[in-house]
Amino acid sequence: MKDQKGLEKFKRIVDQIVSVPEDEWNHFVQYLSTRTFEKNDYLVRAGDVVNNFYFISKGLVRFFYCTEDGKEFNKHFAMENGFAGSFHSLILQEPCGFFIQALEKTETIVLPNRVLNEFYDRHACWERLGRKNAEQLVLIKEAREKELLLDPLDIRYQRFLKEFPGLADRVPQYHIASFLGVTDVALSRIRKKIK
Repeated sequence: MKDQKGLEKFKRIVDQIVSVPEDEWNHFVQYLSTRTFEKNDYLVRAGDVVNNFYFISKGLVRFFYCTEDGKEFNKHFAMENGFAGSFHSLILQEPCGFFIQALEKTETIVLPNRVLNEFYDRHACWERLGRKNAEQLVLIKEAREKELLLDPLDIRYQRFLKEFPGLADRVPQYHIASFLGVTDVALSRIRKKIK
């Protein structure tokens, strides 16, 4: 593995979630690799059966849906110390319904899905890691659904700023507006009001 700093970041994040015995970690690491995506490259394309999850050691990606007429809807962002992939595709081995695109040069550690599935049965720590990650995803998804259905735009935007610190300076406003489910103009008005 070339990216020792990225691997150290990944280990720190894993250690915050679950305790992995050293021998298990050493065995796991041999299956990992690194991959760099240039700005606008796709980590995942809608319609693909996804073979990997990615730990982002540096960079930024967006998850988005695209309609038949080309309209895009951002559903999530992931940056340093975050993960990118599709649980749906991992678990069901079915095509992913969304895209994951690098918004800037993004360095990742590649976590092959087949290895993740094998390791879930290998030791309880891996299954616990998978469960904790899935729980976190469900909590994020539930909060997002509530937010889009019930919360006014100013609250959604303030939550965005809190959940994704510094991201407003790294992505174009139209991506943020898409994530919040509003037009650029509406977002611009809220930003002025909040400042």
